Amino acid sequence: MVDKQKITKLPPKAPEKRAVKKNAGSKNARKTAARMAAVQVLYQMRLNNQDAKSAVREYIDHRSGFTLDGDTFVPPDEELLNDIVLGLEKRWGDVDGVVSAALAAGKIAEVEALLDAILRAGAYELLAHGKTDTGIIIHDYLNVTNGFYDGPERKLVNAVLDKIAKTVRE
Repeated sequence: MVDKQKITKLPPKAPEKRAVKKNAGSKNARKTAARMAAVQVLYQMRLNNQDAKSAVREYIDHRSGFTLDGDTFVPPDEELLNDIVLGLEKRWGDVDGVVSAALAAGKIAEVEALLDAILRAGAYELLAHGKTDTGIIIHDYLNVTNGFYDGPERKLVNAVLDKIAKTVRE
C-alpha cells in the first residue's frame, strides 16, 4: 500500500516562453515560414483527424516562435498561415481536382501524407493567390520539400506544381 503522505507533488511546469517575437524575421522569411507551418498543420490535421481552425490555433500557441531541438525558427506570417489552411479546407474539392489531375498526368496514383500536404498547400496558393508570383510559390514549396526529403520528391513537387500553375494560371 502506498503512503499518500510520502508522495510529493512536483511543482507545476513553468509555461514555455517564446524565443522570438511573433514579428521577428523579414516579411519574406515569415511568408516562407507560414508555408512550412501550413504543411506541418495539414499533416497534423490528417494524422489526428483535426479541424483546420483548432490545428492552426494549436500551432500558433505551442510551436510558433519557440525553440525546438536547440533551433529557433522564424515565426510564420499568421495571416498567410490561416489563409492557406482555412482556405484549403474551404476549397478542398477544387484543390483535390487539380492535384489529382496533375498526379494522374504523371501516372502517379497516390503520394504519402506529408508529400500530399506539400502539394495541396502549393496548389491552393496557385489557385487562390493570383497576385503572388508563381515562381515564388513553387520555390518556397521546393524549399519546404527539401526540409523533409533528400530524394526525388523535389522533382515531383516541382513537376506537379508547375503542371498545376500552367493549368490554373494561363
